[in-house]
Order: sequence, then C-alpha cells, then structure tokens
Amino acid sequence: MIRKVVLAAAAVALATALLPSSSFAKKAHKAKPPACSFGQACIDKPDKVSQATGWSTVKRCSYESHKMYQDAFPCYRPGGMCPTAVCKSKKK
Repeated sequence: MIRKVVLAAAAVALATALLPSSSFAKKAHKAKPPACSFGQACIDKPDKVSQATGWSTVKRCSYESHKMYQDAFPCYRPGGMCPTAVCKSKKK
C-alpha cells in the first residue's frame, strides 16, 4: 500500500514538473503582428534642411524581417513621385 502511494506521488510530481508554467503559456499564444507589410513605403518627417532642398529620405519595408529600412535613394518631393505617408517615429 505504501509503495502505491509513493509511486502515485512520484508520478504526480513528474507530471507537474513537465507541464509548462502559466506565464510561458501566455507568452507562447501571443503572436506579434508584423511591424509593416512588404512593399510599404514612407518618407521621414521633413526637417528644415529637407524642406529647403525638397529631398526626403525614403524608408521601405523589407520582405524577410518586416522592418522599415532606409532606401538607397532619396526622393524629390516637388517631383510628385514620393510616398505620401510619413513614417512614425520610434518611441524610446
């Protein structure tokens, strides 16, 4: 009889040790949405220099990491070919 109680207690201890914690389960079910979608483009908020010259830096969303990266070429705003969206600044 004592062996059965000890064996049952060991089985319960093993089962509870193998279960993930509740905080792990909460983190595992929360999936972050991508920061941007592929092909999305925006321009940086114009400062005094870029307003005077008309050139703005462009950021585009990458395919693999879904993060905004600065484009290789700036955009000339008076030409009308720049994206209309203004990039959101990162919160610190």
